[in-house]
Amino acid sequence: MARILFVDDDPDTLETMTRAVQIFGHQAVIASNGQEALVKAVSSQPNLIFIDMRLPDISGHELIGQLNRLEELKDVPICMLTASIEQEAEDLAKAAGASEYLNKPVRLQKLIEIIRLYTET
Repeated sequence: MARILFVDDDPDTLETMTRAVQIFGHQAVIASNGQEALVKAVSSQPNLIFIDMRLPDISGHELIGQLNRLEELKDVPICMLTASIEQEAEDLAKAAGASEYLNKPVRLQKLIEIIRLYTET
């Protein structure tokens, strides 16, 4: 079972992601802003993190940078979530340190593929 942190300010997205990962036997940890995400990431030590590009208190890019500067989290893979379909958005996410990039609305199959890729040995 993997612990997966979802950071998004949309409660419906958080609920959908939580239910999806629980169906596949994983534990979801949720945060609705960057500050809460930092606290929960340190306390829960997730195996994988999904971050919305736009949060109320910080950009997803900035949050990735803050997480990657924490010694205990620097190796945790991060997937950027966004409604943007522009290639530039994906390039910026990867430049910020995201391992993956996922468009909203999230397709369940793609979500599970990313989780398997980074959590199964």
